[in-house]
Amino acid sequence: MTPIKLLIDAGNTRVKTAYMDAEGHIEPWFNRAYDELNEETIASSVGKVWLAAVGGESQQQRVYQWLAKFGLDQQLESIHSEQAKFGVTNAYQKPETLGVDRWLAMLGAYNEQPKPTLIIDAGTAITVDWVDAQGQHLGGWITPGVELMQNALLARTPKVFADAEAMWGRANQLGQSTPDGLTDGCVNMFAGLVRQAIQVTETELDWFDYRLLFSGGSTPLLPIELKRRGEQRSELVLQGLALYAS
Repeated sequence: MTPIKLLIDAGNTRVKTAYMDAEGHIEPWFNRAYDELNEETIASSVGKVWLAAVGGESQQQRVYQWLAKFGLDQQLESIHSEQAKFGVTNAYQKPETLGVDRWLAMLGAYNEQPKPTLIIDAGTAITVDWVDAQGQHLGGWITPGVELMQNALLARTPKVFADAEAMWGRANQLGQSTPDGLTDGCVNMFAGLVRQAIQVTETELDWFDYRLLFSGGSTPLLPIELKRRGEQRSELVLQGLALYAS
């Protein structure tokens, strides 16, 4: 049997994986919390592992220990951000300091379709990146994610409280209680960031024929008129990893 490759996107809170065959086809496998990793059994045909890790040391150790159970900890290739690769040039003067998830998402998007692209990933943090038609990364933004915004405020204001289950459908809403006000504020800050990114794209960069790609678990919180502007693309990091694995 021809060995297959395992691609791992190890984020701050969750791990996404995919299998890649000899022809380069990607088959998404699972998207799990770190605590759930040991519930998964890696296929015996896996011969090489490609890892993009943005989580902390403890998260990475959990991935290494999981791989070691299947004898794959010595077949591991960790990817880091570079100055230039696969047609994309990093805007950072110290390219290795760009989060590898952002780097791989740009590689995946650009190699799929080389045109001006705005990528918004809304996870633990919200990141925004612009790549032009020549593959030049123009730079980006980083803000706290929706839950992180909420938790940061709760940690500093003991009389403020929230309902963590009530975020859905709160875009464009006006809170009439403290939990609703906090939730609505955080959700609409996210929506406002997306609107500002679109404004910069179309007025400052003068882009009109461009791709808007969304990823991350908080994307569904956006109002429908913003979600319709772009595409939901949850596998961009794995697509970038696949370029290295090829």
